[in-house]
Amino acid sequence: MGKPKGKILLVAYGGGHVAMLAPIALALMEARREFVFLAMTTAREHLERLGIPSIGFKDFPEAQSSTVRQRGLALASDIPRGGSVSLEESVAYLGLNFQALVEEHGEERANALYSKHGRQAFLPVNLLKSLIRRVGASIVVATNSPRAEQAAIVAAGEIGIPSVCVIDMFALQEIAWIGQSGYADRLCVLNEQVKSLFLEAGREPSEIIVTGNPAFDSLMDESVKIAGQQMREKRGWGDGLITILWASQMEPQRHPFDGRVGDPELPRKVEAQLRIFIKSNKRFRLVVRYHPSEHVQFAQGSERVELSVSSEPIDVLLHAVDLVVVSASTVGLQAFIAGRQVISVDCSIWAKDAPFSQMGISHGVQEIGELSRAILDITKRQDSDHGRVSRLGLEGTSATQHVVQVINSLLKM
Repeated sequence: MGKPKGKILLVAYGGGHVAMLAPIALALMEARREFVFLAMTTAREHLERLGIPSIGFKDFPEAQSSTVRQRGLALASDIPRGGSVSLEESVAYLGLNFQALVEEHGEERANALYSKHGRQAFLPVNLLKSLIRRVGASIVVATNSPRAEQAAIVAAGEIGIPSVCVIDMFALQEIAWIGQSGYADRLCVLNEQVKSLFLEAGREPSEIIVTGNPAFDSLMDESVKIAGQQMREKRGWGDGLITILWASQMEPQRHPFDGRVGDPELPRKVEAQLRIFIKSNKRFRLVVRYHPSEHVQFAQGSERVELSVSSEPIDVLLHAVDLVVVSASTVGLQAFIAGRQVISVDCSIWAKDAPFSQMGISHGVQEIGELSRAILDITKRQDSDHGRVSRLGLEGTSATQHVVQVINSLLKM
């Protein structure tokens, strides 16, 4: 029986979103399947490291318009230089998305929307429709991210081709649109609990497939565990000290979905608190890992405080450390699956979106001043249920192959 025919369009932003779709792209490459990967923000760098071809907004023919370039340059003027996303890509992304906003709402309304919501105002459906037609895609696969990923799924529906939405964790905010009838032909979810949430929202059982998260497949791979131990030895972390990983993540001024006010300085405050703890507790070391979208200068010179660069595989790193601190990063769930102890900073604006402590994944602290006590309490406990993969129902399965099977089933229809 031959492989299903049809070109697949994958669409993802960086961080945990591209981490979900990259294994799918690798599986498609191995099977010699045709696909195009639209990689946005830091996603392209991630794919390049894996040898996965991709395109960005700068590759759109529309990006060559002088109007688009002028708009993009103006909007990109406050972006720090030297990050992993090129200025050319930032200009194209911002310019094309803002132009789409103008075409839909008019200049005055577009300016008002952008002033109020920033990039969260973007939903370039027509732009994604033109891409789908240009590449000749037969199906669209994206994650639960808003903006261009959401636009790609909406565009697929308007054109009349199937789409798949791969959901990273719990989608407690995204369910507002993903839970609507007609949004994507199939939803690939983490576990039965998440499936129940979408059933309660009104989605049909046949539309929701429990696949797991492809980004987590490698966590339980024996070679990754060995690589983690090798990293631990190479970095000198097997010296009896307890190694804490702070997986930082950007905190916005306002929540993109409900408008709650956040503290953009929270990640730096957490890091500062952890540095103070390390200074006065000689049994511990701190490893700081910034999100690829963060533009932070690591402060050198502190004893037992080190940096993990974004090029170090996160799944390997998790098997090299002892304890992981997060706000609401996907890394918290990854750490849990890898068997690490997890502390979540529940005063983060993202805590309601990823309620790790409520689900037994982490020990939550309501204030950063509680971190020191939480670390000491957790490291005293020897018996812990953390890391039992069975709590997520993921053992013995490949989420990547499950998602590929979902894609194939839609291409055969």
